[in-house]
Amino acid sequence: MVKEQDELKNFANAVRCLSVDMVNTANSGHQGAPLGFADVISVLFNKSAHLVPNDEGRDRLILSNGHASAMLYSALYLTQKTSLTIENLMQFRKFGCICQGHPEINKEIGIEMTTGALGQGIATSVGFAVALKKKNINSKVFVIVGDGDLMEGVSHESMTLAASLNLDNLIILFDDNDICIDGVASSFTTDNIARFKAYGFNVLAANGHDYDEIYNALESAKIAKKPSFIAFKTIIGKGTTRVGTPKCHGKFVSDEDARCMKRRFGLREEAFSIPFGVVQDMPTRAQSVSNKQEIDLEKLHDAIVQIKKQFIENPSQNSTRYFSGIIFEILSKKFANIIGGSADLSESNCTISSTHTTIGPPSFDGNYIHYGVREHAMGCIMNGLAIEGFIPYGGTFLAFSDYMKPAIRNAALMKIAPIFVFTHDSVAVGEDGGTHQPIEQLSSLRLIPNMNVFRPCCDIEVAECIELAIKNRETPSALILSRQKLLNLRTIYERDNLSQNGMYTIVPFEQNGREKLTIIASGSEVSLAFALKNNIDFDVRIVSVPSIELFEKQTMTYKMDILFGRKILMEAGRSQIWYKYKMSDDDVVIGIDGFGESGNEDELFKKFGFTVDNIKKLISK
Repeated sequence: MVKEQDELKNFANAVRCLSVDMVNTANSGHQGAPLGFADVISVLFNKSAHLVPNDEGRDRLILSNGHASAMLYSALYLTQKTSLTIENLMQFRKFGCICQGHPEINKEIGIEMTTGALGQGIATSVGFAVALKKKNINSKVFVIVGDGDLMEGVSHESMTLAASLNLDNLIILFDDNDICIDGVASSFTTDNIARFKAYGFNVLAANGHDYDEIYNALESAKIAKKPSFIAFKTIIGKGTTRVGTPKCHGKFVSDEDARCMKRRFGLREEAFSIPFGVVQDMPTRAQSVSNKQEIDLEKLHDAIVQIKKQFIENPSQNSTRYFSGIIFEILSKKFANIIGGSADLSESNCTISSTHTTIGPPSFDGNYIHYGVREHAMGCIMNGLAIEGFIPYGGTFLAFSDYMKPAIRNAALMKIAPIFVFTHDSVAVGEDGGTHQPIEQLSSLRLIPNMNVFRPCCDIEVAECIELAIKNRETPSALILSRQKLLNLRTIYERDNLSQNGMYTIVPFEQNGREKLTIIASGSEVSLAFALKNNIDFDVRIVSVPSIELFEKQTMTYKMDILFGRKILMEAGRSQIWYKYKMSDDDVVIGIDGFGESGNEDELFKKFGFTVDNIKKLISK
């Protein structure tokens, strides 16, 4: 036992010293958490967890307090189960290096997800835990968190849901050092042990520097019948002159202090030196295994084609949220890896159907999650499901997309493809008033890199946009859907997906000798364009805009063919994003640049100028 304790101690001290060397070499980073939590890391990596990257049966380890990344990279290197090298560690935080300042998803080296923004890791871990349940993989999801993660509101959202789902494969490892950047954490936080007991977690406490206590706590959590929370009492900056103070958070150990620390640990003073016997001699890397549950794109396209045929053969005027619900119901029957959900708005979002079955204890065989009023947690959990290969879609109102923006951004950064369903897409939600009427949300979603925002105008476009959202496996999507009923604008069957170009001509010029005018619009405003065409003395072409992002990927020739000539650009949201397509003073942009108010949709569209009469006046000017 003494030999084992020495091995664990040597591993922990190697993690400490490598972490300090990495930060000092980069002249940037965080040293306090690696110094304090290294003993727990040593037991976790060497005794309690199965952490072999690419092994589908592995435990998942998520470093939610991603600023402690040097600790994770060091441990992954020392176990020699990945291709990570000492040279990679030496390049920590340098341009082009694999060891980014905060962990970014890289399953080849054992990084399960991108973390850094506090709260993202702990919330996304619920998605991982649900995914493992659905896959019938008897592994654990270990999540390392600090006080900052637990202060973020999304931790409350996600942990209450984890308790409701009784995710006994979820183990939260709390670095309980009572220190934050601004001072002692207990002066502005809560009793997290009491908090998690109130949630209904299996709660344990242990000395984070006693290897026996660490091991016993971890092993006890692994056999618990409910999710577990372990508070490891640790000392931030352990082994340094500033131990236990807020000064330990970032880079604070000088090169001379680092050498002194290594002498106290009985290690060589040279940077990146490692005690003999700590690094395993033989790599035990698993063969690469894809987590993606691939979807048959040909089967998907055929299903969408059949749906489009049904819509054309049996037309009905309804909202785009309604048609979305029909499509997801059909696809969920055909593809087992599609998982639906909503933030307590299932009926309003039309995300649920009579054929959906609920995921939750005692069975996780279903295909629908009731997230409750937890928009941010829903986005994070969808990300976890998407990382594990599922195709999650989850709904709320567009005005509330702001609550989940960090999760949406993280999905785009990780190049995963959850589908965020946002209904009640404009002031046409009416009587609920300005709090529920989205104005700037469309533009803000479109500003996110690697994000596809779809605003379909009719039943056929909804089907095409959903196909594109599922097909693009490295890009998250937002479906922007109406509450109000819209016209059936596509009445001729097309096997091809016309929405894939982002903008396309839905009604061509008639070539009737009249002056030409193009109307470019998205979503419900395309119906207004049709009404306008029949009320003005122009040869009108109508261009539908299901996705600006896809349009921007087209050739310059295609773009100019769409944008040539005089035009009206209109959308019931912030106008600024449309001015990039205004080519001359003759072009007119119509948007909404103030907040909404209570009233029915006709009153509000009239107030903001989205009527045939108002637009005719603009044209006459």
